[in-house]
Amino acid sequence: MKNILYAALFGCLILLAPNAQAGKGRVNVGVSPVPPALSMTIKFVEPSGNDILNAEETGKLVVTVKNSGRGDAFDCRAQIAIAKHIRGLSYEREVALGTIPAGETYVKEIPLTADEEIPTDSVALTIALKEANGFDPAPVKLAFRTKSFAEPKLIVADMGINDQSRNGRIEPMEMTELTVRVQNIGQGDARGVAADVAAGNNVFIGGEAQTHFELGALPSGQFKDFKFMFYTNTRIADGEKIPLTVTLSEARPRFNAQKELALVMNAPQRKMEELVVAGKDTPKAADIAVAGGLSVDVDANIPQGIKAGKYDIAVIIGNKSYAEGIPQVAYADRDAAVMKEYVVKTMGFEEHNIIYVEDAALSKLNEIFGTEGAPRGRLYKYVKPNVSRVFVYYGGHGAPDLETGDAFFVPVDGNPEYIRASGYRLQTFYDNLSKIPAKKITVVLDACFSGNTDKGMLFKGISPALVKVKKEYRGPAGAVLMTSASTDQVSAWYPEKRHSLFTYYFLKGLQGEADASGDGKITVGELSDYLKEHVPYMARRLKGVEQQPVIMGNASDVLAVLKK
Repeated sequence: MKNILYAALFGCLILLAPNAQAGKGRVNVGVSPVPPALSMTIKFVEPSGNDILNAEETGKLVVTVKNSGRGDAFDCRAQIAIAKHIRGLSYEREVALGTIPAGETYVKEIPLTADEEIPTDSVALTIALKEANGFDPAPVKLAFRTKSFAEPKLIVADMGINDQSRNGRIEPMEMTELTVRVQNIGQGDARGVAADVAAGNNVFIGGEAQTHFELGALPSGQFKDFKFMFYTNTRIADGEKIPLTVTLSEARPRFNAQKELALVMNAPQRKMEELVVAGKDTPKAADIAVAGGLSVDVDANIPQGIKAGKYDIAVIIGNKSYAEGIPQVAYADRDAAVMKEYVVKTMGFEEHNIIYVEDAALSKLNEIFGTEGAPRGRLYKYVKPNVSRVFVYYGGHGAPDLETGDAFFVPVDGNPEYIRASGYRLQTFYDNLSKIPAKKITVVLDACFSGNTDKGMLFKGISPALVKVKKEYRGPAGAVLMTSASTDQVSAWYPEKRHSLFTYYFLKGLQGEADASGDGKITVGELSDYLKEHVPYMARRLKGVEQQPVIMGNASDVLAVLKK
């Protein structure tokens, strides 16, 4: 009888073991018979979409904890530690997550609030997850930037009409589409921007009668367009002002603005085709200019070309915004945006077959082109063997390794002084392209690899005479290779055209200027002749420098066939 009682008690102990308790200071917590296995990831999210925590914004840390073990994790707590104190930044230093059962994933959002006092700075923080019984995963480090408070300033920067008669005039009883460009020319980012249109006497809103337009966030220097339809009766005389007003509102009412539109009856107006709607540009405060609608010739008159192959793939990369201390590539984002328009409209590529990236970090270059040890990147996987034609365009900095002379692309998170560790090697780029089973490869590089730029040297305290660059590289067999300059030269900008000099003339050539034979086919040979005629001359004239494009490949290859 005694033995039976012991066995029963022992059985009870076994059944009760999962619910055993161990004191841990704050609370009594459970102890699992098997351990948990925790892992943690962190994501930074903020409302304006610029990956910067601006003054008067509340962002959040999204903490995702996964328990892939067979035991529960008890009394889990996320502890946040910041490397240095940042004035005006508020957050909870410890957040309770509770018990995370075996096999479960738990997500917690932790607010990060920046008030008006926050400076422009970098925040480096460490998130440690503590489990009551000591089954802690590895801490995670995260870095992001903050931006001090600055006022936005909303204006109507420009407008253009699309009228029924196509004569560029607003006439009585004629339906007119008006495009209005709203720009933030202030130092600070605008939030929750909206536009409201009010029509005065004798003016009527047409189409869907929409008068309210949500524009959302508008970072410093950027602009957005909205359109609406209107018409007038016969009571507004020729030369009289047409009473239309736009009210611009922002999340903070003190930044609201109002503008009477300068439209006149039966007088020449700026036509819609003359507006540049070429994507966003975020210049520094001193460089902010009103986004007028006068077009750059290569931006506004993009010719239609014959469709490319169904499986043809393009990669377009524009690296403009580099880390502090590294000169920006002023027009790289515009170059890339307009290049994409030409690749779609003139070269005929399907838009879903284009890998388009602005401000590519090293991880993005590795993802697209692969690495030395793993050469099959995203581009490789997009290609249909022996069918796809590949077009690659890169605009941004290049730099040499100061020890070996090897040329590298400079990612936006790269450091030219440690380029071997933080850059993407040019020869690796060519080697990996050689492994892609494409029918044809065309590479266009608007970058100089001398370490010198239109705005000065990438290397601090080093004479350009001491920088040596390897001049010969093995490209893919049969490929067309076009570079904006030889490896020891500088690639100039063309401020008047808001493009780099080489890319401007490349686009101008595709526009039809390079078609020496007049047959509508833009060949490699024709474009080569055109670039070599114009780029060196304009580089000397604009900047007093030598810039000689380097073009290799089959001169008879056709880059685009223009529709007649």
